[in-house]
Parts: sequence; structure tokens; C-alpha cells
Amino acid sequence: MEQDSTWILNILWTDEAHFSLHGDVNNHNCRIWVTSNPLEYTQKPLHSPKVTAWCGFMGSFIIGPFFFETQCPVNGWIKETVNAQRYLTLCGRLLPCLIQRGQISNVTFMQDGATSHTANPVKAFLIQTFGKDRIVSRHCRYPWPPLSPDLTPADFWLWGYLKFCVYLSGPSSLSELKDAIRREVSSIHPDMLHSAVARFVTRLECLLPCGGGHVEHIPV
Repeated sequence: MEQDSTWILNILWTDEAHFSLHGDVNNHNCRIWVTSNPLEYTQKPLHSPKVTAWCGFMGSFIIGPFFFETQCPVNGWIKETVNAQRYLTLCGRLLPCLIQRGQISNVTFMQDGATSHTANPVKAFLIQTFGKDRIVSRHCRYPWPPLSPDLTPADFWLWGYLKFCVYLSGPSSLSELKDAIRREVSSIHPDMLHSAVARFVTRLECLLPCGGGHVEHIPV
């Protein structure tokens, strides 16, 4: 970034997330602090229907969502588990989107260290497409720290924003849920993407005086 201040805007931040039909809350992020047992109960289906959506975005545009699913003649679209082969297929669908925008030659591809992301066929495809110097991933030349305190813009902003907007519309079926995700993704303005990346830079600057340590005491 000291050599090229626009480099951070050319990173393609990629990730996938689950969207449940009933908007389930992660219990690890929901706590009730009282002096006695509050006897709080939340009724919800044991297995809420959900979809897995993938998105990738830079400082000026967003790609997706792509859903991990397959079409069944009897039951329609069925959610699939993300494995290496399915993720590799998705990466193949990503290339025309980048070529259409004229970005294939200057994009730095970033992904987390999920097993499906780091399988040998996926790694070989990414190296062939982007080169070794334009991949930020585990088992590559520039790995993303697996326990890094600086969350990516996808974790810090995108998924929380999308789920807030999607669940606000109250989808009643998986098809409505997917339509809501597509609608909200398409409505994201480039200024929001640029701001998300700029805030990531701010968090990086907060890490410097902490020696790369935790920054929970700093509101970012």
C-alpha cells in the first residue's frame, strides 16, 4: 500500500455464508447478562431451511450471489454442501464476470482457509488464473492469518448488512429468500463497497501500534 495506495481497492474479497429461512441467530453472539437464571427460551425449528450464498466484491463492484445448490426433478433446488469440486466449479463461473469487467489481469483474489478453498485442484486453478503473486490464501505465497484479529470486509460488513436487509423483508420460502438476497446484493451502491474497504484500511492502521494484536478496545 505504501507503493500503490489503490492496491487495496483491487482485492477481490470472497466468502460464503448461510442464510436460514427463519433468520436464526448465532447463540455464540447472543448473551443475556443477569444475576440470576433469566429462564429465557426461544422457540425455533430444529433444522431451519437455508441456502449457502457466495459473493465477491472489490472497492467498485460486487459479484454474485452464487448459490451452492443442485436442481432435483422431484424436489426442485436442493442446497449442497460446499466441497472442493463445487467450489472449483464456482470459481469457473467467476472468471467471465471478471473478464467482462476487464479486471482479470489486476485482481488479487482473497479467500479464507476453508478446506474446500485450499484443495490442490482449487489451488492449481487459482494459480493458473491469477498467478502466485495475486492470491491471498492459506497454502499460498501470501496466506491470510487463520486467527487474524482484523476481519475481512465480508465478515465485518457484507454478511451482517445483507442479513439485516434480507430478513427485514420476511421471506416465507427458500425461493423468496434467494430472490431477496439477489435483490439486496444488486442494490449495493459502489460507494458502500469503497467505504467498506476504506474501513478495513482503518482497522489495519489500528493494528500497527498493537503489534498485530487484538484491538477490541478500539472502536472501529
